[in-house]
Amino acid sequence: MEVTVSQKLYYSNKAWVPIGEIADSLLALESLIKSSPDVLEKLFPGIVIDRVDVYINELKSDSIWEDLVIKFVFGSQKNFDEQISKIRKKAGMEFLDKHPNVLGAIIGAMILGGAILIIDSITDSDEKKATIEANNNTIINIGAGEIDFEAGELQAIITGAIKKNPKIAEDALRVIKPARRDSSASITLNNEESLTIHPETIKAIPTTKPPEEEVETIEDFANLIIEIRATDLDSTKQGWAAVPIELGKKRVRLQLDPTINPEALLGQRQISGKATVVFLQKGKEKIPKLIFLRSIAES
Repeated sequence: MEVTVSQKLYYSNKAWVPIGEIADSLLALESLIKSSPDVLEKLFPGIVIDRVDVYINELKSDSIWEDLVIKFVFGSQKNFDEQISKIRKKAGMEFLDKHPNVLGAIIGAMILGGAILIIDSITDSDEKKATIEANNNTIINIGAGEIDFEAGELQAIITGAIKKNPKIAEDALRVIKPARRDSSASITLNNEESLTIHPETIKAIPTTKPPEEEVETIEDFANLIIEIRATDLDSTKQGWAAVPIELGKKRVRLQLDPTINPEALLGQRQISGKATVVFLQKGKEKIPKLIFLRSIAES
C-alpha cells in the first residue's frame, strides 16, 4: 500500500538558470526526500516506510516551478491500516496526503538543518548561522503546528537524521544552488509563504562543504584477531597485509615487531596477539590504516 503526496518548489529567479543546475537540484531533492523516512518514522513510532518513490508531475519555466509526486510505500494493506491508525491516534490528523505542508516543512528544515551542520565547521560564521537558524525555526514551528508536536522535539529529530546521514547536507547545497544566481531569489515550498527560504538565508549558506579533516589516531589491542592476506619474508615492514576481523573487512597493511619471526606466520590463515592499530579518522568514521603486530598469542 502507498500514500501519495504532492510537493511543489518555487524558485523566484528572474534570470535563466542552466538546465544542468536544475537537473542536479532535482536529483539532490530526490535524494533528500528519500531520507525523510528517518524523520517520519521517529515522528510516528511504529511506522515503517518500505520505500520512497519521487516523480516529476510538472516543470514550469516561468521562474522555476518543480511539481513533484512522492509515494511512500508501506507494504501490505494490513500493515498500512495499522500504521495509519497509529498516526491518527498520535497526531489527531489525516496523513501526509491531506497535510502536504508537514512534509514541506520537513524538507525545508532538512535543507536548512544541513546548511547549519556545514556552517558549524566554519569559523567566524555566527551571524550567518543566526540568519539560517531564524529561518529554520519558522519552518520548524509550521511543521510542528501541523501535527501538534513540540517544535524542539521536531528539531531534535531532524537534526538527528541529518547527523546520521551527512549526505543530506551536501544535497541541501545542491538544492539551494539555482537560487544563488539571483541575489533576490527565494525558495518556497507548496506555495506557502511561511515555508520560504529567504534570500538573506540563501546568501548566508556556504557554497561548498569544507573537506573533513583527516586525523590519525592510535589504539592498542590486547588480543586482536587478524586474517593474514599477504606475506613477505624479505621485509617485516612492507608486503604484509591482514584483515582485522573485529574492525572491518578491508585489507590493511601489517607490520611485524622485530621480535616476531616471520617464518612462524607462514601457512597460518588466522592469528591473534597484541597489536597497535593506526586509524585514519574522518569525522566519526575510523578507518584502520596500519596494524603493528607486537606479539603473537600462544595457542
